[in-house]
Amino acid sequence: MLQIKKIIFFINYINDRTGKAVSFLLYPMIAVLIYEVAMRYLFDRPTIWAHELSALFYAVFFLLGGAYTLRCNAHINVDVFYVRLSLRSRAVMDLFTWLLFYLFCGALLLQSSKFAWASFLNLERSSTVWEPYIWPVKFCIPLAAFLMLLQGLTKTVNDLYIVFTGRELSSNNERVENK
Repeated sequence: MLQIKKIIFFINYINDRTGKAVSFLLYPMIAVLIYEVAMRYLFDRPTIWAHELSALFYAVFFLLGGAYTLRCNAHINVDVFYVRLSLRSRAVMDLFTWLLFYLFCGALLLQSSKFAWASFLNLERSSTVWEPYIWPVKFCIPLAAFLMLLQGLTKTVNDLYIVFTGRELSSNNERVENK
């Protein structure tokens, strides 16, 4: 059991670090957007790169932040009936929904890996005037799917533990560091 807790702690640690690291992408994204707005409306000199760069930042932010969001139980949830269930009943319900999660993330990982590899081999660029490389962003898709699968695994193990013991193995909201 101690080994399982160590693995869960390690996966949580990776997703905490990744989530916090990509959260800093908000600052350059905001700076780029402010620059674009200022250039467009104050100086009548719109850029050809700002909107696309902010979209690339946002794509990485969105993709790699998903596992951290799952870690923090912050994904959208329908709580009307769920919150009224006991801890064990919620765990049973979650175990059924994890099957769909694994199917989706597994398919995403497999398909996006092929997609990202082909993009890398072609050194794919955007089809806009600016033409930035987009293969690094496409590599974030299978990475995000992998991190989501790992985080889902920790939640599934915790749900199984709850079903069999009636208590949590580890709190999914524990933090490695203080906020």
